[in-house]
Amino acid sequence: MRRFVIWCALIPLLTFTACEEESAQTETGDPTLTILTPTDLEGLYGDVTVEVFGHDYAGHPLDRIVYYIDDQAVYTDPDPEATSPSSSYAWDTEVYQDGDHDLRVVGYDSDGRSAAHEVEATTNNSDAASGVVRTNTSGVIRTRYGAQIVVPLGAVPLGEEGNNATMVFSIERDTLANAVPPAGQARVSNYYRFTPGGFVFFYPVQVSVPILDDANVEGREVILYRINPTSGMLENFAGSINEEEGTVSAQTYELSTWFAAVVTSGSDPQGFGCIEVNNVSGDWLSMCVDSVSLTYPAKDTPFSPEHGWQCSFGTGNSGLDAAGHWYLPQGFYRICMQQQMSEGAWQHQYRTIAISQAAGRTWNGNEHCAAEWNGLVTDGSLPLPTAGQCGCIPEPDVPVGTGDVQVTLQWFNELSIDVDLWVYDPFEERCYYGNTTTEAGGRLDRDNLCSNYQNGMPENVFWATAPAGEYSIWVDWYSDCSHGMQSQPFNVRLVNHEQVVTWDRVLQRDQSLELAQFTVFGGQITLYPPGGLFVADPPRREERVEKRVDD
Repeated sequence: MRRFVIWCALIPLLTFTACEEESAQTETGDPTLTILTPTDLEGLYGDVTVEVFGHDYAGHPLDRIVYYIDDQAVYTDPDPEATSPSSSYAWDTEVYQDGDHDLRVVGYDSDGRSAAHEVEATTNNSDAASGVVRTNTSGVIRTRYGAQIVVPLGAVPLGEEGNNATMVFSIERDTLANAVPPAGQARVSNYYRFTPGGFVFFYPVQVSVPILDDANVEGREVILYRINPTSGMLENFAGSINEEEGTVSAQTYELSTWFAAVVTSGSDPQGFGCIEVNNVSGDWLSMCVDSVSLTYPAKDTPFSPEHGWQCSFGTGNSGLDAAGHWYLPQGFYRICMQQQMSEGAWQHQYRTIAISQAAGRTWNGNEHCAAEWNGLVTDGSLPLPTAGQCGCIPEPDVPVGTGDVQVTLQWFNELSIDVDLWVYDPFEERCYYGNTTTEAGGRLDRDNLCSNYQNGMPENVFWATAPAGEYSIWVDWYSDCSHGMQSQPFNVRLVNHEQVVTWDRVLQRDQSLELAQFTVFGGQITLYPPGGLFVADPPRREERVEKRVDD
């Protein structure tokens, strides 16, 4: 009987213990962890916030969450929350090479059990951009950090046969530039190279340069400079300040490298003045400086643009604003204003103005313009407009050819020098001055010779439809045109649709230099180093085709 009593007494205890074990088992298991952001994993740049949601099996906070980039632990959150997001990490993508990276997070509960989530993210901090614009279109090319080109409708001139031409515009940081702003100013931006350079547009394009985040510009005057590619001298364009975007912008008929500087003393009393322009006509309104007597010639003359000061204002779908400020150094001006009438014809008119005070154009400041102009004057207070365009507007250049593949060589020298571009195609045929059209469709449409030399005029080889296969790019020293030069800096630009690659090199006297090789497959290019695909030896100098002196 006693054994029965003891057994009966144990039954409740065993039942309770079993239930307790079953209850404990239902409250255990692996934790949960999910990467919430970023949701778009392509083209990440700058500081990227990585947000994570996770909890243990019972919904309680995790003990810790560890973040990994490419299998390297970069941050541990020791106190996650149970709410969403449970944890976050600021990933500085700029310290990593552009490309694909493994982003992984691992969460641990209090018992050491873990959960993980991994994604592949692509970073791109190149601060570069490119885009295609035609004569009959407008376009905006903008980098992720705010450098920008606005190309108005019609800025790309017509082609050689009067057809709508196509141009590929690009922006990149110029890591070779080292121009220093004038005394009393400090650089507050990166150097940005806008291309195509050495080309005059039909209407001016607008360039914008972003101010560095840590730059001290509050209450100070910001200046936009263009670096003249021939002389290396600075050209002052003043420019409009956009505090919301953090940029300074100006119009130009010719692209090159630009940067922004700030007047360290705040505002310059001898600085630029302005004219407030409002195009009320509904048609193009352009202005240029016909003549000027500068108030401070020693200060302003060294920084006068090569093509002078001009501006344009459009309406509708032109791509440029209808109103704005035109900045000019202080002085007495004769201005030519031209307007495109509804039937497409141009009329122009001259007027004079004295700009005798600085505009006071500082960051977070109020500007004061010398006058407000709304278009051509027909009330009799000025001589009536006459037909034709202003003579101080620069003549546009004819665009070079482009297509699946475009290779452009450019150099700047006031003295004539003959440098040549060669491109080998997949059939081992060389497109160059001695063979300007190849069987595969390659064409050389520009050749800058001693006899027809134009400073900055490019040599250009292109395939409208490029055959698949292997290519090679060479630059060759042909002649110094009797000037005795020993070297020449140059730039080559390879364009494949909207992809742009550039090389900056120095060519030595009598040198033939292979820059790169590349393949074309499916319309896309892949780059290789010189000799990376095949051997493309240059011809001996005595075998080169002699150029006609009357070309």
